[in-house]
Amino acid sequence: MRVWYTAAAALVAFGLGCNKSPEGGTPGTNASFKLSLPGGTSSTLAKDVKQGNSESYDASIDRGSDFKKDVKLSVASKPEKIDVKLNKDSIKAGEGDTKFTITVTPAKDAAIGEHEIKITGTPAEGQPTSGTFKVKVLENK
Repeated sequence: MRVWYTAAAALVAFGLGCNKSPEGGTPGTNASFKLSLPGGTSSTLAKDVKQGNSESYDASIDRGSDFKKDVKLSVASKPEKIDVKLNKDSIKAGEGDTKFTITVTPAKDAAIGEHEIKITGTPAEGQPTSGTFKVKVLENK
């Protein structure tokens, strides 16, 4: 019994630790992919960032075993006065490293509080997918 509880607890913790997008590519098959974005869930904040400063966040593409397409990455939406840059504009099908970095830089007069950023992955063939994550902008005193 104890082993079962431990396994269940591990699954719950793992689920809360990931912020995955819906499937893109060919959803429901091994020829799909997801974006893995910062934050535990879409309602959990990534690390805070102060006005006028920058923070970098790790993200990646999780490929199904049969997904062998290039994926273009883009910032689909971002709040006003918050600059969002990706260190890669695409991840090639043959690349073993599917990680990318998202750098968030609020202007010195950006609104304080929680903000949502949306990232989109568009495959060479198949359906695109988008995911969001939240950052909290703090006053830079």
